Amino acid sequence: MRRGRWWAAMLFVCFCLWPSADRIVAGAVESSSPYWFRDAYTGLVSINAQETTAAVNTESGTVELPEAPLSVALNPSGTDALVATLGGVYGYVFDGQAVVAVGRWDLSGIDATGVAWVKGGSAFAVTTTSGLALYAFSASGSVQRVAVAKVSGVLGAAAGPSNLVGGILAATTTGATLYTAETASLVPIAGGPSGLKNNLGVASTANGSIAVTWQTNALQLWAWDGAVYEPATAWDPPPPPGGIAGVAFFPQGDGYWILTRQGQLLAYAFGPEGVTALPKYSLARVAGPSVPVALGSGWGGVSVAVLYATGWWLEDVGAGGAFETDSLRSLAEQSWPVYSPSAVLQSVVLPVGHAVSELRVEDADCAKGETPPNCSDQALVPSGTSVSYEVSTDGCRTWILAALFTNVAVPAGTQLCYRLMLTTTNPGQTPVIRATNLYEIATEVVDRSGVPTTLCLGLGCNPEAVASSGA
Repeated sequence: MRRGRWWAAMLFVCFCLWPSADRIVAGAVESSSPYWFRDAYTGLVSINAQETTAAVNTESGTVELPEAPLSVALNPSGTDALVATLGGVYGYVFDGQAVVAVGRWDLSGIDATGVAWVKGGSAFAVTTTSGLALYAFSASGSVQRVAVAKVSGVLGAAAGPSNLVGGILAATTTGATLYTAETASLVPIAGGPSGLKNNLGVASTANGSIAVTWQTNALQLWAWDGAVYEPATAWDPPPPPGGIAGVAFFPQGDGYWILTRQGQLLAYAFGPEGVTALPKYSLARVAGPSVPVALGSGWGGVSVAVLYATGWWLEDVGAGGAFETDSLRSLAEQSWPVYSPSAVLQSVVLPVGHAVSELRVEDADCAKGETPPNCSDQALVPSGTSVSYEVSTDGCRTWILAALFTNVAVPAGTQLCYRLMLTTTNPGQTPVIRATNLYEIATEVVDRSGVPTTLCLGLGCNPEAVASSGA
């Protein structure tokens, strides 16, 4: 299944209607049961992008768990590659004609969150939800684990300084911890990039001499001085538009790419005078089957792999000098049916013109007299998956669990929010949400065999006035 990953929801028109009335939806009039707020997930208005991790497809209007894979690594000294997913790590090699799978390199059944080539490409590091491991190749070419550290909260890895034995940088929410190999253990040591807040990842040059960490809207460059990574603020670029999805260094180590959440690929070179934008190695929007999720560079030249849920597209300088997709070294139509174990979709604050004290949340469009599963737009929740709903009346500060199709008492408030918590214990399945409706329950509650009564919002009970407001 291919679908866009990031952000979408449409704030449908808020209005007051009684059970027998029609409703206005995006300028059209439909006959259906009333509600005062409906998300059908076909736009951007009502999603809080900073707090949302779910995957939203604006074409089909659905919310699902985000797809793995999570990272791709191209060997800086060869033509092999690794892809990390929540279902394992998978190996590939470019044989001169196409990218082909190398099954003996696969590490199946591990909950990998990241993979990176280290030691100049002679070994690789894998991060999981519970640890960090260093792998090397045996004489027969198979993969063997040589050192491990049990640690939680690792977001990904990068090559550490080449003067450290088995040096690895492991990303954390506050920076990157530096590890070195001691016999069969990876031991944390001082000197890694630190002092950050809400860090999302780490990348480095092949020899680990320069590293980068990033948050949603900023990144920091770090230079290794032989004992510690020091900030290299002169190389930090302007904040990229729309948030950062990944960062990768040029294979030569003299610059880097930033992948934005909108699909832009921005290239920068750094030197003694600071950082310089490189439009010739940038793309206004990378082409691909879906929204890209990560970057990985290597294989010489000016090549970078843009990872998608079904493979990667390798961008490089072509024969005509243009920065473009190299189809031979790209990987397409892979089947990685792996989903993140959990994700959240959270709304923006939905202001109401009066205090709300009782709500009903529904995940379907139910006509009068209908009850689930006979309603349209019904959510799909396969076995092993779940969706829970919460509401807030104080601007998303405190939350109350809201059972579906149930009137829920809430603290009286005028700043409403809602959020969905999606989970799965089966990485091959995801719940699929097609709509979320909020009803405000009046003092006269109608039995569920009928339709709940709604109250008027601050804009009043004139549907035309509400529609023209742009809500």
